[in-house]
Amino acid sequence: MLGKTFAGILLGLPLSMALISFVIWVWPHSSESVFIPMMVAFFPLWIGIMAATYLFRSGVRAWAWLAVANVAAFAALFLAKHTLPGL
Repeated sequence: MLGKTFAGILLGLPLSMALISFVIWVWPHSSESVFIPMMVAFFPLWIGIMAATYLFRSGVRAWAWLAVANVAAFAALFLAKHTLPGL
């Protein structure tokens, strides 16, 4: 149980940061118009990720899946920043 909790806290934070950053970056209009709503959505997203870690069978699985999700989210953000035109 403690492993799942720490996985959600420590890996959920960068995952939610990467997801929110990706949405802000790929937003079709000006990023200034969506920045504040995305910052408001950040905390509930992090809480949702932390709550979802209790659905895993073990703490090791939670750590593994969240690590893979972090790598995928940051890779998507990296690709979006280097392939899509910046605002």
